[in-house]
Amino acid sequence: MHGGWQTSGTVTSASVRRDGSSRFGPGNRWAVFPSVSAGWKISGEEFMKDIKVINLLKLRASWGMSGNDRIGTADYIPNYDVTNTVYGGTSQVGVYAKNIANDKLKWETTKAFDIGFDLSFLQRIHLTFDFYNEETSDALFEIPLSMTTGISKTYQNIGSIRNRGIEFSINTSIIQNNDLNWNFFANLTWNKNEVIKLSTDDPLEYTYQIIEQGHPYSQFYMKEYVGIDHETGKPLWYLNKEGDETTSDYNAAAKRYVGDADPKVLGGFGTNLTWKGVDFNLNFNYRLGGKVYNSGAAFTGFGMAFRTPLEDVALNSWTPENKNAKYPQYIYRDPNNATATSSRYLYSGNYLRISNVTLGYTLPKTWTQKAFIQKLRAYVSVDNLYTFTASDFVGYNPETSANGVIAWQYPATCTFIGGIQLTF
Repeated sequence: MHGGWQTSGTVTSASVRRDGSSRFGPGNRWAVFPSVSAGWKISGEEFMKDIKVINLLKLRASWGMSGNDRIGTADYIPNYDVTNTVYGGTSQVGVYAKNIANDKLKWETTKAFDIGFDLSFLQRIHLTFDFYNEETSDALFEIPLSMTTGISKTYQNIGSIRNRGIEFSINTSIIQNNDLNWNFFANLTWNKNEVIKLSTDDPLEYTYQIIEQGHPYSQFYMKEYVGIDHETGKPLWYLNKEGDETTSDYNAAAKRYVGDADPKVLGGFGTNLTWKGVDFNLNFNYRLGGKVYNSGAAFTGFGMAFRTPLEDVALNSWTPENKNAKYPQYIYRDPNNATATSSRYLYSGNYLRISNVTLGYTLPKTWTQKAFIQKLRAYVSVDNLYTFTASDFVGYNPETSANGVIAWQYPATCTFIGGIQLTF
């Protein structure tokens, strides 16, 4: 159901929807999701008619609910499968449980509030600003289980997560005349993510991260790597959850909060220019403040366990003659756990990417119209030309999936395109 109404410079709309999902049990299958939005075009009011410098001023606000049912198709009921294994020369057939039934599973619900404005002035500068607050309740998570159950994980509604931040963009015309037009644009999003409630008694701890109340959802939680004991060549980690005491015993080191995967700021900026028949575009995008864990670095960048080291490790590992080396002593099978999971492979995820460069030329119409051609444009374009990364980053591409973990990922593909656009 949807409705809307308008009075003077205000526009308001509202809607209600009722969704059902067979992924949940009969008692939790349906949910209602309402929404409402309103806008006030202040620049259209009578008291603004003499303020010529402002071309547009509009306030906006919205609130709404949405649902998520992205889990297995039948996790609320028991599921079984058949296995066929040859043991002792005889085929053994059995049935095993694939999941733990949970008929209490229900919709994950997000309540989103947004308030902002649009502002244009001097016929050249256009601004947008938004503040948003999104709170997700009954969040659906895969909970790790003891393998003594025969099942490694199960879905549950475990708590609430909040995302809060601002979005800002600017688009301005620097020069605008018959021959030359030059524009600049930029946008950024600042976001803070936090787990505000967990329905489980204890935090959910995974290999690299932890879900814990009061911390970001993608909080990295692992032993913090310090460096090398330059007298022995052994790796060092912080011994306790706080303080500066170190240890070369990996098992004795405590885990620490060492950053989270979510960038604090992300966005893009660029410029486009046209001069007579020439057009040029240059676009960038960036992410700042997040961490990246390279789970493949122990194998490809610092090989120790059961494999030959790469040249960098071979030349820069500790030896009695090279005590100021970059890496711990290289020992086959890695008895000192130098390549075990720790912040040694946790890097800054900051990057700035030249995402697109385009150069084109359109022939004058006085030339093309003689051949009954409305427009003839030749162009060349490059995507993902180059990515600037943080000095500590090891890998091809710091842009990751939501959990901030990478391994053996491909570089951002650099694509060259050239062509001709022909309009009759």
